[in-house]
Amino acid sequence: MTLKTPLYDLKKFSNVYEPSEDTFLFIDAIEKDFSFLKQLKPAIAVEIGSGSGVVICSLAQIFSNSCTYFATDVNNQACLATYNTGCCNSVSINCSNMDLLSGFNDYLFDLILFNPPYVVTDIDEISGQGLNRAWAGGVCGRVIIDKLLTDVQKYLSPKGVLYLVLLKENKPEQIIDVMARKGFCSDLVLERRIPGEHLFIYKFYRK
Repeated sequence: MTLKTPLYDLKKFSNVYEPSEDTFLFIDAIEKDFSFLKQLKPAIAVEIGSGSGVVICSLAQIFSNSCTYFATDVNNQACLATYNTGCCNSVSINCSNMDLLSGFNDYLFDLILFNPPYVVTDIDEISGQGLNRAWAGGVCGRVIIDKLLTDVQKYLSPKGVLYLVLLKENKPEQIIDVMARKGFCSDLVLERRIPGEHLFIYKFYRK
């Protein structure tokens, strides 16, 4: 299956991350893992840090109305942009302004998508709710990533899968070890070198 880039319009959302190489790599990874995802048959999926909303809308091209779609972002403009992108593509997305998955206490997700703020920055750059939150990752670009991984297992259903975008500087091998200690296997779905970045898409699932 070939996934088209969903329609989006960020003219009214100047404080939202414009889809870029990492975004399109994520869409390519979803397309590449089409057979696996079809077998997974997720009933409920969420994208953390949805930004423009094009990634979660790409997923909806596969599952249409057979899956319920959620999205979260610390930037309220991004929540509005995601909702707008959903409308542009006839996808119903429940988008909430929250930190990671902190507002979900009674949900288990079959699919979690996360293109995190992975750029190595000073720690003070990860504060606030502005555009910097889309890319600033603090020490090793890992502050937000590690925050999610601390308890990500409590948000995943027994068959749940996490798809995660990582930068080489994030030390993916360490993250694989962290998840292995939590009982998760890992597969490299896709990687790509672009000017200034070496990106990876990993998926994590229970043994």
